[in-house]
Amino acid sequence: MKLRLLFSALLMASLLSCSSDDDGDSGSNSIEGTWDAVTLQLDSGSQEEQGLADLFNLLAAQECYLISMILEADNEATLLTSIDYLDLSGLFTGSLSIDCPTENDSESATYTFENGQLRITDSNGMSISIDATLNGDRLTLFLEGEEFDDLEVSGSLVFERR
Repeated sequence: MKLRLLFSALLMASLLSCSSDDDGDSGSNSIEGTWDAVTLQLDSGSQEEQGLADLFNLLAAQECYLISMILEADNEATLLTSIDYLDLSGLFTGSLSIDCPTENDSESATYTFENGQLRITDSNGMSISIDATLNGDRLTLFLEGEEFDDLEVSGSLVFERR
């Protein structure tokens, strides 16, 4: 249950990361493109939460991206997540192998990016802002537990552009 809650929070956080560069620059400072979540860093947390972050990072290191997003020039975003399709049953039987999910869920949103704040509005009309930095092909979201009901730790979720 806690695994689902943490990954649900990560999903929400990554949805918030969708943003747009106001000057429309298509160079290295542009937010447009396809982004993959490559690193989850937690500032603290339980052993279980740290273990989940380690699993997330291990899969990403094997080019198994559980969260990706496509950011368009017209402030439209698509979030792709395969978290719900992770098969962790091998961990419970002693196997250390986890297959990368081949299915994903997709969600559409709109976004803006101004002064280090990402503001995203999901398809239900709910909006939220999150601190973020864009440095070339790296987008870092700063997660704060109080912003997400299911996530009680702070840290960062790092995306890299394909």
